[in-house]
Amino acid sequence: MRKILAVDDDLNILELYKSLFTEAGYEVQVAEDATGALTRFHDFHPDLLILDVDMPAGGGQSVLKRMRGIFMNNIPIIFSTGKPESVQGLANGKDVFVVKKPFQSAVFLELVRKALP
Repeated sequence: MRKILAVDDDLNILELYKSLFTEAGYEVQVAEDATGALTRFHDFHPDLLILDVDMPAGGGQSVLKRMRGIFMNNIPIIFSTGKPESVQGLANGKDVFVVKKPFQSAVFLELVRKALP
């Protein structure tokens, strides 16, 4: 079973992710801040990260820097953001971004399917 870690400070969004991706057959864990995300990432070893980069105090960018710099991990990332301009310069060639509101289940599922062949 492929594993997804979803990180967002909006608990409603996290519940949507957990429900949607669990029903689609993925194992899902969630985190609402950078500290929780890094701990779960280390323990869970996800195949895909869904990351809100616009969390308070730079939380999403902190998660990204730690994963890429310290853990040396190139896991595919779907940046879920309300401000697409905030992702500029963060993504590598295989990362994608999606606007999270309005939440579009079909769009998210398709992005996950493409990222986890």
